[in-house]
Amino acid sequence: MTALPTAPRSSWVREQARPLLELALPAVLAASVARAGDVISLALTGHYDSAALAGVAGAIVVVELALGVLLAGVTGYQVSCAHHLGGGDRAAAVRALHAALRPVGVAAVVVACALILTARPLVSLTLHDPVAVTAGVAYLRARALSLPLAVLSALNTITLQSAKRTRLTLLTNCVTVPVNLLASWLLTYGIGPFPRLGAAGNGLGITLALLCANVLQLVLLRRAGLWDWLGTLRTTRWDPVEARGSWQLAWPAMVSMTVDYLASFAFFAAIGLLSVTDLAASRVVFQLVLLIFMLSNSFSAAAGVLMSRAAGGEEAAGVPRSAAIRDPWRANRILVAGALTLAGCVLAVTARPVLWLFTGDPAVVSAAVGGTLLVAVSLPLVALTVSNTAALRALRDTRSDMVANTVASWAVQLPLAWLAVRAGWGLTGAFTGVAGYWLVRAALTERAARRALAAAA
Repeated sequence: MTALPTAPRSSWVREQARPLLELALPAVLAASVARAGDVISLALTGHYDSAALAGVAGAIVVVELALGVLLAGVTGYQVSCAHHLGGGDRAAAVRALHAALRPVGVAAVVVACALILTARPLVSLTLHDPVAVTAGVAYLRARALSLPLAVLSALNTITLQSAKRTRLTLLTNCVTVPVNLLASWLLTYGIGPFPRLGAAGNGLGITLALLCANVLQLVLLRRAGLWDWLGTLRTTRWDPVEARGSWQLAWPAMVSMTVDYLASFAFFAAIGLLSVTDLAASRVVFQLVLLIFMLSNSFSAAAGVLMSRAAGGEEAAGVPRSAAIRDPWRANRILVAGALTLAGCVLAVTARPVLWLFTGDPAVVSAAVGGTLLVAVSLPLVALTVSNTAALRALRDTRSDMVANTVASWAVQLPLAWLAVRAGWGLTGAFTGVAGYWLVRAALTERAARRALAAAA
């Protein structure tokens, strides 16, 4: 393991933070705008009525499982694109895009059709109230239409970020999120000539926003000088070596996502045994977890891009290759851990006001407070996990994160949650499983990341 720099730690952090922040901040702002749109969209449903919120809570688990697995399928492209561009091999990056687009794109269409046809039995697995089930089915069918669009948008975003054009990603979200909010508001509540669709209007609003995002991203790819990728994509031959390498990176991430979201599905099934109020409250708390996780993960993904480009051969003046790979990981850990620790303190103090943003039901707010406090305590562990996961992906070790996620989900989170529900500890007791999950996953990924970095050095 290389020694820490001899320069004062504060100056080293400032030096390493500069290139990381230049790449990460636009990505985080883009994710913030996107997640803010999702949060406000959820709040629209929450203020529509509690049954609609519970319906979305049950249906969105299915959507997130399908979407998470599909987006994990482009992990190989996420790693390979930055790696190839770091080495100056643009043709190889196009071949990597080709290897990811065909199988994942077809899978997205198939999964979307399957969700539309099986929406009711899937939603009924976690919901028992007939009104909530009807709302959940309508939402799921509307959101299923967005899956192919989400895959295309993810590939476009990876391309822009790997080329260090994250500001264009921010521009995309700044334009498309207002479309999401306006469409969701109009279609959920039936403003003016628009029909009052309730939960289905929320799902259609997100689908329309993703359609807008794809059109805008194609325009931005042309402005970034990457338009020719689309032209060469049509004439690029299938590269079995690139496809095999992409699959080797993607399948552990896909398994990890499947395990993660199936665990979430079982987690919400356990909470569904409590009450509709507890289920709605759990969705609000889980949305907070997702919001914080996605923002910190977007920041850490930028560190992963720097690490991948360094591993691919991108030169940094006067910096050894091993240090160029390791330094973004160290700087990322310091910055993300500090930010999430501060966020945890703020969330613990302002739990009730934050929850009121999501719902106007006092019972839902009261049920969600305990889980929110456990989330606040867990945020430093989230910081360690996302920084380690980014490093493992950059160093092509997606299997270790798969193992860590599987153990944390099925050996810790679910047993603790089910025991808490059976013991009558309510929603707060169930969320002790979530805190345990982050503790175990952080510990396991920490060990794996240090081992991978030692091998890269």
